[in-house]
Amino acid sequence: MDMSTVKLQVPIEEDVRNRWERYARRNGFDSLQSYIRFLAKADIDGRRVNLEESVRLSPEAENRYAKEIAEHDALRRQGKAKSYMDVDSLMSDLLPNEEA
Repeated sequence: MDMSTVKLQVPIEEDVRNRWERYARRNGFDSLQSYIRFLAKADIDGRRVNLEESVRLSPEAENRYAKEIAEHDALRRQGKAKSYMDVDSLMSDLLPNEEA
């Protein structure tokens, strides 16, 4: 831990903490701690945070994307995933019949 970092401990019911963790992850945070840091910084910067306005995927779409990500990760580990050195190469691959 950096010398300018402090640890904040807050007693909270386990069920509330677990539900809050799931909420944070559903909204794209990798942990509840990341979400709390985000909220703290937004508060002191004077920003209002409303995650309810964000787009939510259906459970089916979440499952589909999770499967696609897992497939891509497997291809990447096998050295079979495509990679590009620049945007022009990517666009040429995406639009092979058009000029980039």
